[in-house]
Amino acid sequence: MKSTKLLTLAAVALALGGVTQAGVKRETNSVVVRYGDLNLESAEGIKSLHKRIRNAAQTVCVSLDTRILGLRDAYDQCVDKAVKDSVATIGNPKLTNYHAGRSPAPASIRS
Repeated sequence: MKSTKLLTLAAVALALGGVTQAGVKRETNSVVVRYGDLNLESAEGIKSLHKRIRNAAQTVCVSLDTRILGLRDAYDQCVDKAVKDSVATIGNPKLTNYHAGRSPAPASIRS
């Protein structure tokens, strides 16, 4: 059965906030996303896999989830990076195209 391990650093919040300390142990959280049951040749299979990846990313990044406005960005960035990295790891062109079409434009091009 095909699967991928979704990885992200729990210490992302520190790095994103510009607060890092030498010698701080960084904890890595991961979730296995299984997709052997999906047909990745179909649009529905690709959509289902992307949803599984996003749900797993939200689980992995949950320690950063907050309603405090200034800190919410760290959670959103963590989820986006985990999804992007997982899509790249799987390396399926249809999944990559689907993800590219769903991703928000980089802040530098938004008006």
